[in-house]
Amino acid sequence: MRARALLVAGLLVALAACSTQPLRDLIQSSKGAGTLATGLRQYDDGEYADAARNLQAAVDLGLSDRERANAHKHLAFIHCASARERACREEFRKALSVDPELELSAAEAGHPVWGPIFASLKAGPAPFKLALQQYEAGDYDASAKSFQGAIREGLGDKELASAHKHLAFIHCAANRERQCRDEFRKALAVDPSLELAPAEAGHPVWRPIFRSVKASR
Repeated sequence: MRARALLVAGLLVALAACSTQPLRDLIQSSKGAGTLATGLRQYDDGEYADAARNLQAAVDLGLSDRERANAHKHLAFIHCASARERACREEFRKALSVDPELELSAAEAGHPVWGPIFASLKAGPAPFKLALQQYEAGDYDASAKSFQGAIREGLGDKELASAHKHLAFIHCAANRERQCRDEFRKALAVDPSLELAPAEAGHPVWRPIFRSVKASR
């Protein structure tokens, strides 16, 4: 009986440990994991067009944050290798928006094309972070331009929804209700579960607009 009790206790401890995010990521396979594996295999085999299609398909199907950053990183490699620098930068920005701590391996970082591009993006201030800083400082015109620039350059879903949300705040505060509603719609299209933070939800102008836009979806 004692041995059985110890075995049960051990299983309970193991199950509790599996509730942590890193272990859940290992145990629970994302919807796009298989497609991502196919895309990475094709990349290693030099089948770049097929790899790009499967890497993007994996992102669309749904990946963990680590997988999504890896997919965007390899899409950046493919674009850079084909002299599509703008698309390469956009994919690297998406990867870094998902995983700001992302680093290239030594072999990857030494590549003459994408190595310097990644390093410049990693070292420079991210447009999204700059936009948030400008917003918090009350420089709303500059913040709106930075948010729009960040959206054009490419953001992960979380940051994209946040960018549209803050653009909505700026429009609402300037009595531009139509634009405010449009930006809230864009934010909710990216993240249908989006909610305002308690401090944001108390605002007398944009709170009722956000609630009406969300209720109409």
